[in-house]
Amino acid sequence: MGIYQVKVYRSPDILEETIKTLQTALDSSDVVLLTGGVSVGNYDFVVRAAEVCGVQKLFHRVKQRPGKPLFAGRTSTQPVFGLPGNPSSVLTCFYQYVWPVLRRISGHTDSLTTFIAPLRTAFDKTVPLTQFLKAVYQNGKAQILSAQESYRMSSFAICNCLVELNEEIRAYNENEAVTIHILPTYG
Repeated sequence: MGIYQVKVYRSPDILEETIKTLQTALDSSDVVLLTGGVSVGNYDFVVRAAEVCGVQKLFHRVKQRPGKPLFAGRTSTQPVFGLPGNPSSVLTCFYQYVWPVLRRISGHTDSLTTFIAPLRTAFDKTVPLTQFLKAVYQNGKAQILSAQESYRMSSFAICNCLVELNEEIRAYNENEAVTIHILPTYG
């Protein structure tokens, strides 16, 4: 992909420290990815730190699960992403938002392989949000896995795709067509 060096910085949940750490990352990186601290809690300082550091906010919060508190911004030369703190949310947002940007920056025109395929079994949504669910695509159908909670990683360990469910549709029937995003390690 053309990524040769990754720097990892840690910051306590203190606004001044988050600002200092983010500025250090901005001064030495082509792309900045932050995890955690992007929601609306008392110790979520990424969005405020980004403002102080001159990052132009493109959006903050999306109508999806997992990954609702996602932040995206940019400087004059860099994309900046604030990913949620839960591991499944981080990976989902990375694949849906960060991966395409990294591919484009690296000179590639493709991103995740995406197509329409039927569900193996019916699925009922509990929230009116776009959902990205871990699934296994095999023999022309997608099987949504259990353990979809944003703090659980067991389904990510065995999935090969994300199934995208429309925010306006609450119930999906067996064999109903859905959007499939094949994850890069399997594409």
